[in-house]
Amino acid sequence: MFSQSKSLALLSLLIISAFVLGACQPQTIIKTVVVEKEGETIVQTVEVPVEAEAAGPIEATGLVACQPIPEIASTVATSAHLAKAVGVKPATAPIERFVGSPYEQGGAVYRVGVFEDVTTNNYWGANGPDNTVWNSYMLPSRLTLYSLSDKYFTFGTFAAKELPQPLVEEGDMWVGEIPLRDDIKWSDGTPFTAKDVAWTANTVLKLSLISGNWSTWYDAGFLDHVEAVDDYTAKFFFHTKPGVLRFEYGVLQAPILQEAFWTPKLEEAGVFASIDALAADASDEDKAAAQTEAHDKLFAIDPTGEPTAGGFTLTKWEKGAFLEQTAYADYFYKGTKITQWENGAYEDSTGLKTGTPEGDPSLVIDVGPNVESVVYTIYGSQDAAILAMKSGEVDFVINPLGLQRGLANQIITDPNLTVIENPVNGFRYLSFNVRRQPMNDCAFRQAVAVLIDKEFVTKTILQGVAQPYYTFVPPANEFWYNPDVIKLGEGLTREQRTNLAVAILEQAGYKWEGDQKPAWDADNRQVTQAGALLMADGTPVPPLKMLAPSPGYDPLRSTFAIWIETWLKEFGIPLTAELAGFNVIVPKIFTEHDFDMYILGWSLSTAPDHVYTFFNEEQAAPDGNNAGGYVNPEYEEKAKQMLTCESFEDCKAIAFETQEILATELPYVLLFDTGIIEAYRSASVEYPYTEVLSGLQYIHQGPGNAMQTYVKVK
Repeated sequence: MFSQSKSLALLSLLIISAFVLGACQPQTIIKTVVVEKEGETIVQTVEVPVEAEAAGPIEATGLVACQPIPEIASTVATSAHLAKAVGVKPATAPIERFVGSPYEQGGAVYRVGVFEDVTTNNYWGANGPDNTVWNSYMLPSRLTLYSLSDKYFTFGTFAAKELPQPLVEEGDMWVGEIPLRDDIKWSDGTPFTAKDVAWTANTVLKLSLISGNWSTWYDAGFLDHVEAVDDYTAKFFFHTKPGVLRFEYGVLQAPILQEAFWTPKLEEAGVFASIDALAADASDEDKAAAQTEAHDKLFAIDPTGEPTAGGFTLTKWEKGAFLEQTAYADYFYKGTKITQWENGAYEDSTGLKTGTPEGDPSLVIDVGPNVESVVYTIYGSQDAAILAMKSGEVDFVINPLGLQRGLANQIITDPNLTVIENPVNGFRYLSFNVRRQPMNDCAFRQAVAVLIDKEFVTKTILQGVAQPYYTFVPPANEFWYNPDVIKLGEGLTREQRTNLAVAILEQAGYKWEGDQKPAWDADNRQVTQAGALLMADGTPVPPLKMLAPSPGYDPLRSTFAIWIETWLKEFGIPLTAELAGFNVIVPKIFTEHDFDMYILGWSLSTAPDHVYTFFNEEQAAPDGNNAGGYVNPEYEEKAKQMLTCESFEDCKAIAFETQEILATELPYVLLFDTGIIEAYRSASVEYPYTEVLSGLQYIHQGPGNAMQTYVKVK
């Protein structure tokens, strides 16, 4: 507690110093202009107020390419890498999904504490513009044909009857037939059929849904349509042959919704009206407008009473208070038991076997549900949720940020609680809106990256609770992680950072007002306050705003935001950090694109197709994943190969190349992440395992079977 208070005091002093120094700067600049006087063109210099010159955002007309890093960059360390913890190496051969045992403890309630509400119960919107981590944690999982095992993340069946066969050519199409289980019922008692599979896929394609997860699940760049051959056979038609990340790890793991429920809902809301009214020769602008209207109507539908077919159904949601799910008694996987070995071999209680077991079983899982209901209670803060767990109000606290180490130390001696720590597959990052200047300039982004001392913040300010990140695939995802990318700024002193950032910007034509460059003051051990940073054409960098979560939501990201603001202002860049609630800033970023920079985080899938999804032109639209608008055709062409590669080894080589490009061009400056620290009430609940990439929260809710389907209340 003492060191934390001391750090906050230091932060306050630095911020105050920045404000004082900023107030002392000259308020005007000298600029060369062309004017008309009495019919004569005259070139002259004029004195222009900085505020008037840089009154608002300056739109960019395209990306400014990267230049070679100046020679001073040789001081950048390239050999130091983050420590590797538990690695994840996706199997090249698919195996069956974990399944497990009888419903044993009817009547029990599993109680989970959270500190942010869901934004919608509409599954379309929750995985589109409202694609938040809380929606994924708290809304019931949906059926998928295939899924990944909980601990080892290997590919296997779920609603499908058997593993998929390779696609075959049929005319101009690549096709594949998937036989379905015939024992699955929706929670309204009606059978799940191939019509549900085809309807979901074809609806997504007709609506051209791209926001959130939909373009990864049903990618129109490959998938043409899906047909129901009969009640229990779905046939997929691809106009372009997909690779493993768009077939097995894409559409075959996509959610499936019930046709009978959603068809009348869409008709009543007039979802397709604008699309059906389009003329055959409609312009791209008219098509986009029609799709936007259709999407808005879709996301606004109230889905209360929607049937699902997983272990639980949503039965009650009191906004700002709690969300309740009730166990589905006829869940098709209930009553199955799986024995799993570390080498991927397993056998289940139905007699299905895969692989050759080696040594003792590493995991035995019983599939329930083993409880009658799950209640998610919303608390005002992480502290309040942990206090509720200590007092016995909840059994587990879901926390995508990880439990603060101070809180973990407070409860680790409580005999009723257990603290666990796992590595994560995700990162927290600073993104740039490259639609505006100077964020469109690679030199500016590189200079910002150099100025951000991740090691100082993570080790000194945050006391080692976070690790600095430089790669676009986290180190814990060991198979896909490229440790040899350029790591701008790693290991540099403040003096070296200043000199390198100045060199990068000067090489690109930037100057400082009055030639007042930032420099290292060795006597006072600080950087001298710079004049206003001027872009290559002499225009001052306009006031910039950076959106970030508030301290109440995430003290780690808000701390980084304050330091970034301080370092950039010191350097002559007028940046202001705007800290606000998570659900407040997300629409500003992804829907409105009203920012210059922002700080958020991603939780990632093990197969890293995000190197394409986050940085392609299609996703640069409102509600897309590419909120920053980074569009580089050469990079996109390379990254798109991730969607067509047909083996993990081929995909790995492409993933390594894309990581190298992104680490240089920096559409994001990766900041940090933490090992995920979690706590649960071991006196009241039992989990089949607790060691897993990204923690229990990552696999707590589907797709497929999920931890809340396995948990037992004592």
